[in-house]
This record gives sequence, C-alpha cells and structure tokens, in this order.
Amino acid sequence: MDLVVGATGDLGGLITHRLLERGEPVRVLVRDTSDVSPLKAAGAQLAFGDLKELTSVDAACKGVDRIISTATGASRGGDDSVEAVDRQGHATLLRCAENAGIQRIIYVSANGFETDSPVELARAKASTAEAIRSSGLDYTILQPTLFMESWVAFVVGAQIQVGDTVQVIGDPARRYGFVSMQNVADLALAALDHPDAQRAEIPLSAGSCSYQQIVAWIAKATGRELHVHSLPPSTEIPGFPPILNELWSFAATGGLGPLSTPKVAEKFGFEMIRPRAFIQKMFRSDG
Repeated sequence: MDLVVGATGDLGGLITHRLLERGEPVRVLVRDTSDVSPLKAAGAQLAFGDLKELTSVDAACKGVDRIISTATGASRGGDDSVEAVDRQGHATLLRCAENAGIQRIIYVSANGFETDSPVELARAKASTAEAIRSSGLDYTILQPTLFMESWVAFVVGAQIQVGDTVQVIGDPARRYGFVSMQNVADLALAALDHPDAQRAEIPLSAGSCSYQQIVAWIAKATGRELHVHSLPPSTEIPGFPPILNELWSFAATGGLGPLSTPKVAEKFGFEMIRPRAFIQKMFRSDG
C-alpha cells in the first residue's frame, strides 16, 4: 500500500491517478474540506486528516509500505504555513512512518534548495530532506528544477492574456533549468522500485533556457508580437502569489541556475518533455 501526501495538489494528484491506473492500492491523506471526489472515483482509499494533526497522520500510516509526499503549505496561507506543513508537518510524518514500520519515502523537494537559503520554503524543504537522510527510512529525494506548468504556462500565460508585455524579475537572458510536472511524476513512480533510487537524491531538468527565449518561442507559436520588460529583484508582480515573487527574486539573484539531466530520464526509462516542445504544445495558435 502506497500513501500519497499532497494528493489534492496537481503533482500529487497526477501521481495518485497513475498509481491507481497501474492497479496499485493507494491511500491518500486528505483534509475533510478538500474536494476528494476525483480521488474517490478513481479508487483511492481516503484517510482524512492533516499533517498538522499527529493522530490522523499516525492512523494514515498504519498498514502502509511506502510514502510519496508532494505536500507543501507554500500557497495555502493561514494555519497552513510553510513552517507548519513543510517543516513540522513532515517531521510528524517521518515519526509516524518510522513508528509504523514503513520502509520507504519519496519526497519532492527542489533543485537549489539549501538550509541557509534566504527563502523560508527552501530552508524548510532542505531541512526536511536533511531529516529524511538521518531517518531509518530508505528514501529518494527528488530535486526538480522550475515547473514549466507554473513558471511558463502560468507566469507567462497569465500575462499575455491581458497584454503583449511579459514582466520578468531579473535579467531576461539569465538561464534556468525547467521541467514538466509530468516528468516529475514519471521519476517519482520509476523511483519507487528502482535500485539506483535507493537512498538517493536525484535532480531533474529537461533543459535550460531564458525567459527571453521562452517569450520568443511563445511569440512564434501564437503569431503575436510580444515584449519583455525586466524588473529588479525583490519586485512584486501584482496578481502573482507572494511565494512566486519571492522565489523568482531568489532565482534571479543566483539562487537557481541552468541545469539539464538527460541521463536521469535514460536511466529511469522515460522521455523528457523539452521546454520548446512544451511551449509549442501549450501555446500553439490552434489551441
């Protein structure tokens, strides 16, 4: 039995549905305020609870062999803070997992996140990764680069819906590593049983490019004339979640950089979705 924590999110939901399609039994830790109808309809076993509630996490872990956690409090707000979910919540999850005799955990962190980062989310995720390494569990820590669904489709897509200028924090020519959420799910599933994923930390990136290139590719795909406007770090772009602006400033000042990991896809048996191909499919003028 696999336990997915974060299954109501995009990545966690994708992983859950893929596991169920493979015929594997899956339990999901979900809050009673979440819309769980798609998970229930797909055949997931529902364990109502919250990472902030020890008793519910303890109950969810009983009878489980492996955990996949994609959970984060980065964009929730209120009591679901980064400290409460990403750090303390995962500390609770690790304690309960060890008490339940769970063998393995797959944890999704991010490339470039360190315990001394200026960004709280990065510090919390890096601290959780550190705690996982020190635990008695076999583990795989995934370290994907920037999700194209967030950092291309949303960040750029939202802006070109209302105008022809794309605001970019930092130097538009700075290159970053990008990856599709689909490939992160590919790696999470492949890592469950792969010998090379045991007690391993695996970075994942489909390739590197700049926002200057991204906007040019989108302009070509849509047949529009688009422009790029550079903003200084620490700028907040109105309408974007605070964590996105904070992470973008962190990236723009050297916190994140270019990366490509073609051998990872080859080793774990899936095909990477390259940034240009992602853009052509997402933004092509025929929809």
